Amino acid sequence: FPSGVTPPAKLIAMAQHRTAMRIGGGAASRPGAREAASLAIPGRARCSARRRDARSRAALEDKDLTFNTTTVVENRPASADGVLRTLLLSVDDDVRQLSGRKFGSIPSLERLENPRWIDAFNQPGQYVIARNAEGAKERVVLASTPYDAHKDSAFLSASKVQILVDRNNTGGLNLGNLAPGDQFESSEVLGRGFQSLFHEEDRLGLSLEEGKNLVLVASGTGIGPIRAVADWAPVQAYAGNGHVVSLFYHYESLESAAYVDEFQSWREAGIHVRPCQGKDASVIEGELFDQKGEVRSTIVKPDTDPSFLISGFPGKVTARLSRLLSNNGISGNRVFYCDF
Repeated sequence: FPSGVTPPAKLIAMAQHRTAMRIGGGAASRPGAREAASLAIPGRARCSARRRDARSRAALEDKDLTFNTTTVVENRPASADGVLRTLLLSVDDDVRQLSGRKFGSIPSLERLENPRWIDAFNQPGQYVIARNAEGAKERVVLASTPYDAHKDSAFLSASKVQILVDRNNTGGLNLGNLAPGDQFESSEVLGRGFQSLFHEEDRLGLSLEEGKNLVLVASGTGIGPIRAVADWAPVQAYAGNGHVVSLFYHYESLESAAYVDEFQSWREAGIHVRPCQGKDASVIEGELFDQKGEVRSTIVKPDTDPSFLISGFPGKVTARLSRLLSNNGISGNRVFYCDF
């Protein structure tokens, strides 16, 4: 830009700062400013954050991604009615070793010409872009844990991961109706897992380090990435070490619920599982909040600052849950998503 002309991005940042100062009473200059600003203008902050996230994701998905051939190994029912399906995928991941011989029984990255596809998968809530032969694309969140995926893929020329899909969702790639042996393409593993829409540094791993209680909230196929959280060894060890981890799962009927057979193993790991049945996904609101819109004391104890992980809800329900949490003093950097 010519000398003396302020770039538009800087003007926007200056305007946003002045707005936060005017509404928040100067909170932007005090300690804890970003939390105060998030609470002072929750609607504007959420919209702005979502626009930024959508733009960055669109830019990422439009760039030249590397796609690997992906084969369906299994397509098995995850729910009793067979609508929700677990697909076990085998992603081509054949990397040659630099050395002509192996040293020991454990593969070493230093001896590989290129990193493996599975190496980028290290957080629950990460996703891939699936693409068919016609070029149609669909964003799919992984439903297996990074630890299980790495273990199952060791010493193989492919990476094995799971996804949860809806057979009735015939849009996109119609993944729920693929048969074993069918193929499509998968991009490299993308995203950073469950994280805040406001501050990308606030995510699941940081909550574990800070000793925060976790509240997992899922609906429909959103239980896939939440399952990856509940099965993840760090979270199970966390729940078994005196921290409170609660899982609220909405489904329309018991027959339509996925992973019911895993509820007991989650409970044995110390996770409090609360099934929530109802036709409307907004039924979850009654489980989390009382009639006054205040978060139930059985969920958020006094003087605690839990992290909420939300997945699988329609946009309007997600927005209302976010607004109610904000009204109860749960700042935006404590609410994590992987859907947006």
